[in-house]
Amino acid sequence: MSKEIPKAVKVWMGANLMQIEFDNGQTRFMRTHYIDNYVSAWSPKKGKGKRLNLFIPPTWEWQGNHAHIEKDGTVVLFEKDRYTPKELWENSKDQINLVSGIK
Repeated sequence: MSKEIPKAVKVWMGANLMQIEFDNGQTRFMRTHYIDNYVSAWSPKKGKGKRLNLFIPPTWEWQGNHAHIEKDGTVVLFEKDRYTPKELWENSKDQINLVSGIK
């Protein structure tokens, strides 16, 4: 018996972080792929293959809210950056401080 994964119904984006409202009523937070890859590049374990990102100036940017939610719950940012419902649910956190880099 598999557990059904909640789907995104609303997405807000700012400064490379997403706030996601799911169909089960929960609101969670997640880094975009861009900033997650940049932060991971500094890690000896997670950085393999991502170190090229260190040549890009470290910026927190806001490019506007261009999120599109497909019928299956997949979120698409800027027409090419895709987040599956499973990724959104499993990689998001219930508190913004857990994804923002502030401890």
